[in-house]
Parts: sequence; structure tokens; C-alpha cells
Amino acid sequence: MKVQQIETSKGKTWEVDGYLINSGQRVRVKKRGFDSKQSARQWFNNESVLFENGESRYNKKTTPDIMTVKELYNVWLETYQHTVEESTLNKTMNVFDVHVIPKWGNTLVSDIKPLDLQLYINTMQGKILHYRKITGYFRRLLNIAVRMDMIAVDPFTKIEMPRERRQLNKPKQFMDVDEFKAFIDVLDNQYSQINQQAYTLLRLGAFTGMRTEELLALQWQHVDFDNGYIMIVQALGRGLNGSTYIKEPKSVTSRRTLKIDSNMLSILASWYDSTSYNRKKDFVFSYQGRTLQVMRPNKWLHDVSDKYHVAVGLSMHKLRHTWATLALDQGATVKQVQTYLGHADVSMTLDVYSDITKRASDDTGNILAKLGI
Repeated sequence: MKVQQIETSKGKTWEVDGYLINSGQRVRVKKRGFDSKQSARQWFNNESVLFENGESRYNKKTTPDIMTVKELYNVWLETYQHTVEESTLNKTMNVFDVHVIPKWGNTLVSDIKPLDLQLYINTMQGKILHYRKITGYFRRLLNIAVRMDMIAVDPFTKIEMPRERRQLNKPKQFMDVDEFKAFIDVLDNQYSQINQQAYTLLRLGAFTGMRTEELLALQWQHVDFDNGYIMIVQALGRGLNGSTYIKEPKSVTSRRTLKIDSNMLSILASWYDSTSYNRKKDFVFSYQGRTLQVMRPNKWLHDVSDKYHVAVGLSMHKLRHTWATLALDQGATVKQVQTYLGHADVSMTLDVYSDITKRASDDTGNILAKLGI
């Protein structure tokens, strides 16, 4: 340590220059502005004690050797939030807030025992059909703990992951032709007189298979009345704290142009003439000019179902199932359905709508039997 008097623009002052040292760090400090040699030396001695105890502002801030699950989650979240869309971030945070933090938040990462983890996994498997997707987030966090040398081994490697349960008595995924006709008949002849906006949205969803977030982000500038097309160029994302925002569609193939039948186009035109919000950048479906809440279309669909006993047990997403099923039944190819729905690849279409392909397989199995041999 060196203490000396120096000349500054404000006159003479005392300066201390030396190294603060503890078992893990050595930091040079240089400070001036003391009115005496004694006060400069006293400051340095006091700072040395603080530095030795890790309480000095000159101590380097390092990541603790061990953290609780919640602390590690918060560190990971700082990086993760800059790598995904806000809607994805919202879903991920919800998984941790509901399924991970309440159980493990205050537990030190090093204190997670395989037995406790196995019991937790068994409970999750019994409660949630697709539990592996949820527990996968937790496993991702513990992999980070291994890489940061907080733990030597990921405890997930020491447990058994039970097979995901199959859903018995699977709820109805789509309407057949007669059910669909009954649904549209109710919309056209009864519900259209009650809520024109809801009627238009539900009918457009039923006849196009558009995603809910695509319907809610649709603006009048995306509707080509002259040629009968709708351009899907954006979607409504779910943000943090219940907020929503306009984002890019789900995938590159989700950006697409849909041909609309003349009857549906006429219904859209009628809504255009009725609503006060019909400028180019106004949303086709809105509340006082603002986008509707994401769950509003499902609420409207359930209202129709409860009142008229049609589309019972279905959701807006299952209207997409219905569109695909009926389109395939009417002779559309899987590739055509894939393109119209905006699926990234054909396997997604086949996976989601396996019911129709199974029916096709059943029919194919009887082809040779028709020979009467």
C-alpha cells in the first residue's frame, strides 16, 4: 500500500494506492480525496476488512456455488427470455409457476434426491397426460446445474420415467357431416340474429379452419372482397400478465392465402357494413377497436353449444379438426389440407387428424372383400 500527497486542480489531497487481498481475489484500488494521510490509511484498512469478509464493493460478484431451484430458474430466465417470443416465454413461465416452483422452489439444487424426484414424477404422470413435456423444463434446469458444477450428476438420470398414460374415452374431436350441417344451420338461422360478430367469426372459423389467433389478428386490409381471398400474415400472441400482442404467424407455412366461398364472403361483407370499425387497419373482430381476448371465441362457441345443443364438447381448435376431416372426406388430398391449414409439414396433418386416416385404412381393408371370393 502506498499513501502520498498529490496536487490536483482543487489543491493538495491525499491518495492511497494498494491491493485488497483475500483467499480468492486480489484487486488493486486507487482512491484520492482524503484530507490527511491518517484518514487515507484508515479507509484502506477498513476496506481491507470488508474485502476479506466479502462485503466490499470491490469484491467481484460471482455466481454462488449452489442455489435453490428458484434462484437457478431466475438466472436461467434472464437469458431464456431473450431467445423466444413473448407468447412462448409466457407458457414456459406458467409451467414453472404452476408445476415446478411450488414444489421445488426453496430446495437447494444439491439437495434434490432421486427418491423425492421419482415420487414427484410419479405424481405428475398420474395427474397430467403429457407430463414429460412439463417435467422436461425441470430437467433442462438441472442440466444447467450440472454444467455450472453445482451438482455432479443430473438426478433425472437416476430415476424411471413412466410411460405417459393413454386417454381413455377420448372426447369427440370433430363433427361429422350431419352435425356440421346442424351447427351451420343454427348459426345462419338463429345465432346470426343474436350476435352478428360472434356469428361471423364462428362461421369463418368453421369454413376455413383458421387458428383462433389468426382470426383475432385479422384486419380488413387482409380481406380481398373483389377476388374472394383472405391473407394470413399475422397472429395474436399471448403476452405476460394477460396481455396480447400482434406477432408473426406460427410458422413460415402459416403465412398463406385462403380462398373464401361466395356465401362466406357475403356474410363478411355484411359484417363490414354493420361494424363501426371497418377501416383498413381495423381488426375484423374487435371490442371497441381493440383485439378480442383469446378465450372470447371459445366462449361464444360454448354459448351456442349450450343454447342450441350443437357442436357439443367442441372448441375452436376442434373446428380445425372438423374442417380437415370433412375436407378429406370430400376428396381433398392430405397435401391440400396441410397447405390450407398452414401446417409446417405433412406429418403434422396426419398426426393431428389420424381419425380420418384410420377410417380410410378401415375402408381400404375391405376393398378385396368386395370381390366376393
